[in-house]
Amino acid sequence: EHVLILTPFKDSAHLIERYFDSVNRLTYPHRLISLGFLVSDSSDGTIQKLHDHARWLSRHQEPWEQFHRISIYQKDFDFDLPNTEERHAFGVQVERRKIMAKSRNTLLSTALTEEIAWVLWLDGDVLEYPATMLEELIGMDKDVLVPNCWWHSYNEEGGYDKNNWQETPESLEFQKTLQEEDVLVEGYPELVTHRKLLIDMRSENDQTDLFHAVPLDAVGGTCTLVKAAVHREGAIFPTFAFQHQVETEGFAKMAKALGYQIWGLPNYLVYH
Repeated sequence: EHVLILTPFKDSAHLIERYFDSVNRLTYPHRLISLGFLVSDSSDGTIQKLHDHARWLSRHQEPWEQFHRISIYQKDFDFDLPNTEERHAFGVQVERRKIMAKSRNTLLSTALTEEIAWVLWLDGDVLEYPATMLEELIGMDKDVLVPNCWWHSYNEEGGYDKNNWQETPESLEFQKTLQEEDVLVEGYPELVTHRKLLIDMRSENDQTDLFHAVPLDAVGGTCTLVKAAVHREGAIFPTFAFQHQVETEGFAKMAKALGYQIWGLPNYLVYH
């Protein structure tokens, strides 16, 4: 089955070489993989480096190594934050996530062609994952499926993607106090949402099976596999508050509202 890997990029020229190194190691047949990129609001030459890399691959790869298609798009949203610290500041999250939702929707609507059966959303800075990841995740045949995204240094590691989570009785009770337009974001002391995060479920209750799956209510976008039918039936990335979420968590809420199921793999790790 044909897979479309989608990655939004912003000022990411320094990531491109390693990104392609990782994607090239995937053991899923490359003739069944298409790559789609959207570059936005970048001033570091990301778009040129992407084009250069795609050209190099087309000239130097063996036929069996070549991807079905590499599509590169550009659209600016005129949204700028000076540094990484500000990008993660609590006060800018909702606006930043709305722009990310626009970016994902633009990329999806442009790149999703009729032969695609699966969409893998892969962040540009997720650079370590199993070479067998596509066949393993697709083999589980879930509507939406996320591995557990962590970070690591040479001697430390910790959970990274806090947007993969389950609702709890406490979180649902808390939401009754909100206005319809209120948007929640995870991982900030300024806002305690009472949800249970996938990063906190690793090896929970001594469960270490790599493919142990747990139901979720929301996903992030670091590494998320979606049946293309879920997107085609209307689950996109809301730029408005949908059940108090925008972007990827809003997508998951929308998919569930359409009758699809969301799953996470607490012990299957990818690294940011």
